Amino acid sequence: MLDEDPFATAEQQALDELSEAVLDETIESASSTLPALPDVVDEVAKRVTDRECVGVIIVDTANLEGWERRRGSEAFSALMARLSEAAQNARGDAIRAEDLLCLDMPAGDTLLLFLSQPRGGTDTLSPTVAVEDVMTRFERQLFEPFAHSKLTLHEALDSVSMGSALLLHNESVDARREVYRSIRRARADARVNFREMQRRRHRVVGHMIAHRKIDTNYQPIVALPERQVVGYEALSRAEVKDAEELGVHLFVAASRAQLDGELDQACRTLSVDRRPDIDEKKRLFVNCLPPTFFEPNRELDRLVKTWLDDGHDPDQFVFEITEQITHEQAVRIMPTVRRLRDQGFLFALDDVGTGAANLRLIADLDPDFIKMDITLTNEIHKSRRKQDLAQYLLDLAAKCDARLIAEGIEEEAELDTLVELGVELGQGYLLGRPKPADAWLDGQD
Repeated sequence: MLDEDPFATAEQQALDELSEAVLDETIESASSTLPALPDVVDEVAKRVTDRECVGVIIVDTANLEGWERRRGSEAFSALMARLSEAAQNARGDAIRAEDLLCLDMPAGDTLLLFLSQPRGGTDTLSPTVAVEDVMTRFERQLFEPFAHSKLTLHEALDSVSMGSALLLHNESVDARREVYRSIRRARADARVNFREMQRRRHRVVGHMIAHRKIDTNYQPIVALPERQVVGYEALSRAEVKDAEELGVHLFVAASRAQLDGELDQACRTLSVDRRPDIDEKKRLFVNCLPPTFFEPNRELDRLVKTWLDDGHDPDQFVFEITEQITHEQAVRIMPTVRRLRDQGFLFALDDVGTGAANLRLIADLDPDFIKMDITLTNEIHKSRRKQDLAQYLLDLAAKCDARLIAEGIEEEAELDTLVELGVELGQGYLLGRPKPADAWLDGQD
């Protein structure tokens, strides 16, 4: 536990400054290179007049106003940059190389894709492009790079809507006005699609919970110097078909449907029931939303009893709590946390290192493990700022008598840098991808 008051000293300020420096570095590396519509509207209008442009698809992020207020304008700009990059990477696959991409305006919140008529198709008055099919393929490729992103990004993606409209030129109408009108029609289509998407997600999530249609995988946590598996984190995901329907992280969809508590309970139970063989030297890490520890909670009591009845020691079970927990929630869960601690169960604080890190929460929770945010691990070998923040977290963990776990290790260079810094524990694709329990048999660690 921290010896001094971390909230009233320079400790909190130092951690905040390091976190902000890393965030600034991340934002600086992301900027959209797409033009704005006013700069290319004449080119689009010419294509319409020449019947070389047959439709428009929009990616509308206007619903993210609240998200931007919470996360900041820089985070929103970085999100738009990543969406723009993913859209450009779709050229030659989901979309044609000659399709025109732009933003609706400078610093805009809508991505516009003007679809080209296939070669040889300009003699017909009707488009020969299946706009809806293109939009489906484009949406899949657009969001694919975000599949393993943090929940905060999936919360943003959950509010992104897409729509489309045809562009049929009338010689008596100014082609530029046709362009603007088609954008309005596509935006109206996006609103309809968004409402239907939310209804579909609600149905899918409810069905998954009721029928336990949840994939439970386990990712190894490894002692870095020896590459020795010391535990597994249970990770719950939607089955492939359901994941494609949802389009965003399972827990984000459940939160929107107000079923996150029910999903959390189901996933936690399945994580224990489906667990791999855990010998006396290994631990199971299980993610928990704060209401897990609200009193009374008979499900938590049953979970603890099952674990102990199966012959496992309490210190082999680690409850993972996200750092995004509110102060009010932290106060409310502390009686249950203390009770479990007295029984010997362990706790980990997840996603530490970016955003508004709260040393008071660390001091109150007194975690046995501090999990370093995945964005901090990413390309840490290239960033002095990230290395400084990782070193700070190492020192902080030592003061708390906790152990630091680096998440998201994917490259040997990242691993080498972390080992040089003195980080002893880590997880990530380089060390082992999440797999079902039966894949982690003896001799496969």
